[in-house]
Amino acid sequence: MKKLVSILLAALLCCAVVMPLAGCGNENFPVTVANITIQKEPRAIVVLDPSAADIISYMSYDAKIVGRSAEVDQSYLAVAPAFGTAASPDVGSIIASGAEVVFANEAIPDDAVEALKQKDIKVIKMSLADSPSALETNYLTIGKILGGAKTGEAKGKESYQKLIEHMERLKIEATSANSTVLNTACYLYSGRGGLRLMTSGTYVDMLIGYTGAVNVAVNIDQNNVDENTLKIANPNYVFYDSEETLNAVKQSAVLSKLTALSANKTLMITNPEISRQGLTALETLEKMVYFMHPELQKNKPADNTATQAATQATQAATQATTQAATTAPQAATTAPQATTAPAQQATTAAATEAKSVAEQYKIDIKDLTLAYEDENDDVQKMQQRLFDLGYIDDKENVTGYYGDVTKAAIEAFQKKSKLDENGDEANAKTLEALFMSNAPKA
Repeated sequence: MKKLVSILLAALLCCAVVMPLAGCGNENFPVTVANITIQKEPRAIVVLDPSAADIISYMSYDAKIVGRSAEVDQSYLAVAPAFGTAASPDVGSIIASGAEVVFANEAIPDDAVEALKQKDIKVIKMSLADSPSALETNYLTIGKILGGAKTGEAKGKESYQKLIEHMERLKIEATSANSTVLNTACYLYSGRGGLRLMTSGTYVDMLIGYTGAVNVAVNIDQNNVDENTLKIANPNYVFYDSEETLNAVKQSAVLSKLTALSANKTLMITNPEISRQGLTALETLEKMVYFMHPELQKNKPADNTATQAATQATQAATQATTQAATTAPQAATTAPQATTAPAQQATTAAATEAKSVAEQYKIDIKDLTLAYEDENDDVQKMQQRLFDLGYIDDKENVTGYYGDVTKAAIEAFQKKSKLDENGDEANAKTLEALFMSNAPKA
């Protein structure tokens, strides 16, 4: 009997030793994606592809980023050092950073890939999604690599669904604001010596659809512009990638007569804006929707990070004077009184109608306490609220990490709210006050 027990214990020990390789008890790693096997969850990554960086940040995996390419120029990722460009990465710096995985694209040279492989650094080449299904695949792929076969894939699916739901809400707003007339639009860009048109089935076609408009190229197979066809379609709105493209349209005897040009309904959406498919995708869509329906923007709720980021991107020149009216839930509630009544009256009205806005930030504050050095989604939502109220000045500090900046912001809010001042902890009482619609601004 003792011998039998010993054999069983040895067998269990063997299973424990080989568990990471055999999958005995580990449902996440190793994981294989595109013939590349990731043995354990990556703790440090370098991102050379800007769209992949956008998705990674939107999925809240950006804390893993220890380096980026110059093309990854999103302001909220600027804290990471730049290691060359996507086509000419600084391999030595990438190796020295301790990166385990590099997200690149087809621009990365083969010799750079080989040098990184020699150091057991996995190189994942991402493709820009050109359809909704391809976009979902990119989310699932990044989720698997960074979070594992089960947890990561679930997070990828959840994040993609969250993205689409946000877009759906914008579409409903746009459609309700334009219930009597069906808007039409197109996206023009310069390429291969002439004007090009984003056709149906593309990612840009998807974005246009979420503005509540119809892409006039929906039944066009070729992306080269047929001027007479576009003239007949005569879109209400023209989006374009650069001044070069707009000048080409204006110089065309046919296209210069489009109604959108004479009505000044043209808007530049740059290549980075139209090709990044995480947080920037929402910023871009909001930019398009609020250009088409400016009346919607003044009532826009600050329901998540992407909504405020889009406001800052489209109103950077007037951010200081319009931020409260366009990004904070409280401002959306009280702005009408503020324009017609004294400040004291607005304050009284706000106090009378005070209610929690936690749901708009998608945070459950019941029995919640956040503390110094915590790092999670709830911290990021708290930081966003602090930013909306002016206690955090720089959007780049909305990271999800409770550090010194957040500590100082919490202390300042507690002081303004006449609460016990302890920046090391945002307890339930502090969070309840912070997420009230009448919370004091900095």
